Amino acid sequence: MRKTISALLSAAVVLTATLAGQAQNAVDQTSNSVDKATNTINKVGSLFKKKNRNKTDTTAARPAATPNSNSNAGTSITINSTYDFVPGNTVIFADAFDSTVQGNFPAKWLTDASGDVVTLQQYPGKWFSLTNKGTYIPKLKGGLPKDFTVEFDLIIANNNQSLTFVADFEDALNHNFDRYPSNPFVQFRIYERGMAYVDSKAKNLSTNVNSSAFNEGGKINHFAIRKQGERLLVYINQEKTFDINHAFENERTYSTFKFGGDFYAPAHFLLSNVKITAL
Repeated sequence: MRKTISALLSAAVVLTATLAGQAQNAVDQTSNSVDKATNTINKVGSLFKKKNRNKTDTTAARPAATPNSNSNAGTSITINSTYDFVPGNTVIFADAFDSTVQGNFPAKWLTDASGDVVTLQQYPGKWFSLTNKGTYIPKLKGGLPKDFTVEFDLIIANNNQSLTFVADFEDALNHNFDRYPSNPFVQFRIYERGMAYVDSKAKNLSTNVNSSAFNEGGKINHFAIRKQGERLLVYINQEKTFDINHAFENERTYSTFKFGGDFYAPAHFLLSNVKITAL
């Protein structure tokens, strides 16, 4: 009997120890799981803190953007240009019409029409008043040289309709008054509102621009034209209107200079201060 009780007590002790061990293991495993979870949470938290800290630091390090009140507004640019026209050293023709009696046709010119020298209340000096559709040629002994410059002042007075002013350089010495000659020519034309054209028959060239400097409202327009080799330069009131490096034939002499205009009353074309130089 005593042996039986002792055996039972021994079994109970073993069972209790076993259960206690298992319970302790369960507790230890749970603690380990909690510790692991805690470590994981801490690591994640640290990671988020680091990322947030880095993001905050990066944002703080960036310079503040300047607000643009109008993203479509362009910057105003000031352009500086130079009037680089240079006349020739040798004057071969000049006429300010000072020696012409008022009302007469100037003696230094040829025409297929008419015209007379007048004075103006608004401007000093004398002015050559052209007729509609007339062509005018300065008397140049031997014609224009190989390279040259031409300058003159032009007033478009009382214009209220369309107009055309033509300056023509032609390979001829026959005083041809044809507006569009059969001989090789280079022609500059300007219309109302500053629409300017250059045509070169020999070069098969035709080009146009719009001059913002041209004025047809009774003000003086100064024209300056330079021919050097094949190059043509045209300035209107110091604006470079054309700079064409292949307008003329280099081997040809454009010996005749002529001009004329198309306009309607009460308009007048008034010309003065004509000067032609050789380069």
